[in-house]
Amino acid sequence: MKEQWVMTLRSIQREEKDQSDTTLDTEVLYTTEESGDRVIVYEESETTGMDGSRTELRVSPDGMVSILRTGTYETHLVVQKGVKHFCHYDTPFGGFTVGVSARYVHSTLTDEGGDLEMRYTVDANSTLLSDNEILLHLEKICI
Repeated sequence: MKEQWVMTLRSIQREEKDQSDTTLDTEVLYTTEESGDRVIVYEESETTGMDGSRTELRVSPDGMVSILRTGTYETHLVVQKGVKHFCHYDTPFGGFTVGVSARYVHSTLTDEGGDLEMRYTVDANSTLLSDNEILLHLEKICI
């Protein structure tokens, strides 16, 4: 029997009066490192608008989440409640530095899967760009 990990990732982005809601269901590589970090790696697709990129989510035991995207779009965001991180964000129009502030980060990820929920804002020069919510569910399936 072979194990596979499947992730459902719902991303809600609010900008002023507009809201976009995207859901991605995909296979992922899921590991736990000796440090206790939970690491989820997946290939982006047309669904997310980031086709040609690979994303690594690293959830540390202290509640810090690192989102590293490589490939077509290079991005590194760090989400941690109580700490504003200045991060690099790449778009088709160029890269820039943004401030990332978490409202909450909650993880129930274990060796059996689980959930990661976080809500954070992104700003540039102290001007709010978006309010983001990530709802991630990870489960193991046997084939």
